[in-house]
Parts: sequence; C-alpha cells; structure tokens
Amino acid sequence: MGSPLGPILADIFVTNLETKLNKFSTNKPSLWIRYVDDIFCLFTKKQDIDDFLERINKWHKNIRFAKEEEIDGKLAFLDVLVIRDNTTNKYVTIVYRKPTDTNLYLLYDSNQCRKYKLGLIRTLVIRILLICSTITHKDNELTLMKHTLKTNGYPDHLIRRGICEGEVIVNKINNKKNNQQQKTQTKQNIYFTLTYYGLESTILARRIKHIIQKFMPLTNINIAFKKSFTLKNIFLPIQKGKDKTTKDKKLVYKIPCNNCNKYYIGETNRDKPTRMKEHQKDIKNLSDSSNVVKHAIEQKHTFKFDQAETLTFESKWNRRVIKESLYTHQSLDQSLNDVKFKLNVFG
Repeated sequence: MGSPLGPILADIFVTNLETKLNKFSTNKPSLWIRYVDDIFCLFTKKQDIDDFLERINKWHKNIRFAKEEEIDGKLAFLDVLVIRDNTTNKYVTIVYRKPTDTNLYLLYDSNQCRKYKLGLIRTLVIRILLICSTITHKDNELTLMKHTLKTNGYPDHLIRRGICEGEVIVNKINNKKNNQQQKTQTKQNIYFTLTYYGLESTILARRIKHIIQKFMPLTNINIAFKKSFTLKNIFLPIQKGKDKTTKDKKLVYKIPCNNCNKYYIGETNRDKPTRMKEHQKDIKNLSDSSNVVKHAIEQKHTFKFDQAETLTFESKWNRRVIKESLYTHQSLDQSLNDVKFKLNVFG
C-alpha cells in the first residue's frame, strides 16, 4: 500500500470481488459496509459467521479475510467505535482510539504555520461532531479534546475559535445532505506552494491572495506551506554522510569546437565526464539526433571535450533548461544548439 495508487487499486479489486455477494441466497449479512479493504457487517444470532467467512475466502486465492467480533457489545471500525445498546435496541457511535494512542498532536510551539494549527483543531472538532451520535458523547469528546490540546500547548482562545469554525463546517455539511443540492463552483481553483520561514511567509501569502482576488475575481488561490528547516534535514546528512559526487551533477555545460569559434551548450542530470563520454559515443556511432555529431560531420571538425566548461549548477530540471536557453540566447549565434524555451524576454 506504499504507492499512491495502492488504495485505488485495492478499492477496484475488492469492488469486483464483492459483486459475488449478490449470489448469496442464505447466510448473507443484513449490512455490508466497506472502506477500501475494511468491511463492517451485521449478522443475526441465527446466522453462521464462520461459514460465511469460509465462503468469501474462496473468492480469490490471494485474499484472506479475517474477522473481529464485538466484545461486550462494542466493535471498532476505522476510527469509529460502534456500541450496541440492548435496552433501546439501537447503535451508538463514538470516536475510537487505539490503546497505543498518546494524545500527542502538532505542538503549538513548533515552527509551523498558524493556520495548520488552527486546521488541526477544526479537523478534530469535525471528526467528533460527525462520528458521535449523541449530544452527551459529543460533549465528552470535546472536553477531552480541549484538555489534550492544552497539554500540547494550545491557548484557550485558539481552541474556542477552532471549535466555532468546525461547528460551522459541520452545519454546512449537514445542510447539503438535507437539501441534496450543491452549488456549482464557478471559481477556478489554483494551488500554490510556498516555503514556510515564519510570519513573513504568512504575510506574503495574504498579499498574494489579495492581489489575485483584486485582478482575478473568478480565481480562487489556495496557498500551502512546506517545511524548510527540520531536524531531519539537520541530522540525517550528518548521520548518513553526504554524497560528495552530487555537487558535480545537474549542470549546464559548454563544449568548444577545436577548429572554429562555435561551441555546444547543453544540460545534464549526470556529471560532466559521463556526459562527455556520451557525446563522444554519439560521434562514433554517427547519431543523427545530436547537433555535436551534425557539426562534426558537416564541417569535419573536432571538439575539445577535455576543455568542456561548467556554466552553472541547477538541481531542478525546468530551471536548468531555462538557464541553458538563456546561455544559448546570449551566445550571439555561436552556439550549435537551438533555444529550447523561447521566452518573452528574448523579444
């Protein structure tokens, strides 16, 4: 399940499998609810659960379903704890926490954007309000959440604000379910990422949003922040050691011609010696896709591969290609290769 496609493929596969459930005429669960590969079923006391489990385990040779039965009228399904109330003959749902839960969340003192900390509170509130089926359980969970957030350093005013915003979102969700009508979204969503350095990053994001709303009213820009300076970035290179060869890779280079003032400008993700060997191999094999080979054949010239010059280093491919194009444009037709990106700055 490590691949991003894992849950999607698992959902498609199990969806195809559970179509066989329609062939069951007897000993069939009265309720079958599935999320990816987790299934919640309801059986009557007269039904044989072991027989049902044995039958569905024959659906595919590589699939083996395991069962987990209720204990004292309680059964956990994902992050929901389902409780069977025999007195009222109803089911009650509350938030389920694993025995290993430590109540440790994003600390308020951590170097993260404030909106993420507020978003954490909203998420916890939404989960509580949507999962808990009774007012009593909702109040108990909210009280526990407040205590946990205070332990993680969150101030009271931020907790109150998060609770209010979470309640507003839940009300909107419930209203949409009741009306069964969702408003069509006319604005175009654009997602943008900024590196988080502190309050300055938040101010910059706010200004960008203001400018976009002013000049592009039909565009809704969503700005997210990524971490820049973490303990992992500090200590992991020290622990594992740095790869000294990486500093000689991902570059823009220039190869001068040995017989005229022309030269070739290129970019590579590898180191320069490896790329030079590839050019020499192309000349030997008379590759028709190389400008170096074309010049060598038409003019009968040779190149000074041992005098190839590194113009700049750039780790990102798109920036590296743009820099290659800039150097090519500045060559005043001395370069053998064409400009890959004809930017507006070139005229």
